[in-house]
Amino acid sequence: MPPFGESLDHFSALDEVVVPDLWQQEAVQHLRNGKDVVVHAATGAGKTFIFELWSNEGRNPGQAIYTVPTRALANDKLSEWRARGWNVGIATGDLSENLDAPVIVATLETQKNRLINGDGPKLLVIDEYQMLGDADRGLNYELAIAMAPPQTQLLMLSGSVANPKYVVAWLQRLGRDAEWVWHDERPVPLEEVYAGMLNYNVPSDIRGYWPRFSAKTLAEGLGPMLLFTPRRRATESLAAGIARNLPNPNPLQLTHEQKELVGEHLAKMLRARVAYHHSGLSYGARAGVIEPLAKAGQLRVVVATMGLAAGINFSLRSVALAADSYRRDHLEIPLKADEIHQMFGRAGRRGIDEVG
Repeated sequence: MPPFGESLDHFSALDEVVVPDLWQQEAVQHLRNGKDVVVHAATGAGKTFIFELWSNEGRNPGQAIYTVPTRALANDKLSEWRARGWNVGIATGDLSENLDAPVIVATLETQKNRLINGDGPKLLVIDEYQMLGDADRGLNYELAIAMAPPQTQLLMLSGSVANPKYVVAWLQRLGRDAEWVWHDERPVPLEEVYAGMLNYNVPSDIRGYWPRFSAKTLAEGLGPMLLFTPRRRATESLAAGIARNLPNPNPLQLTHEQKELVGEHLAKMLRARVAYHHSGLSYGARAGVIEPLAKAGQLRVVVATMGLAAGINFSLRSVALAADSYRRDHLEIPLKADEIHQMFGRAGRRGIDEVG
């Protein structure tokens, strides 16, 4: 086998973004050699970058379909790559356009019939392939993978599957030439902090559990904080309560364009350096305002839905969970270990925090 970097010399993605780590180069090399690749790497380590390298910034040989678990994530990827000049289509059940593009962002269910009929793309990317274990959608994922035609390569990405070797062995039993790439080193190591360990004496005028918890977290030097909640309504109400109760000695100044994107309700919270983040927000509000402000360290607390945990494109110093379950179809569903692992994986900012 040639050295991992040998066939990557002329990728514009390398010149324009960053030099890839060895594990990313290894994964791309396997793809270039015609193999399927299962990648296990920590949240925020750069799994999507593997696809971007392989595709040479959207100029890939043959069509690639990049699947994600939710429509909101598909819309986000579509907007992100189109903003970089890529020719990208989308297929999410409720939206279908530009399906002859070299890159299609999709939910996996929209591709199942195509795969079963043997009409697969050059590369099928399954981002967050831990969905194989999902009670509702796992069977569709399993069928799509098992029925993918031989000419379609698979790139499967996750950071929260305990047994990726078994997945590789399953692919090999299906007659596929599969390799796996493991990168378990986190960009920032994690430390557990229990709520009872926060000793700051919160002023009595700060009312409510989560406003007081946020005040303690910030006073102990553990901010900024990302707080996950089970539902959109809880996300907005918790963020509003925290913004209303926390002292705000340094209000955030928003531009006219930022106010237009988020609306007055969210702009008021942002002035207190608090935000909420869920799939009901527009892409412009999430990716154009909230995420850049969070990455720049301008927000103290971001409250996000658990359902969008896979699609959050930023990390903060600390992560907390407001519940250990969520509601689906009138049932209360306990969080699974891989879901908790993914959310806690957003703790710690590379190059800023020594620990998360």
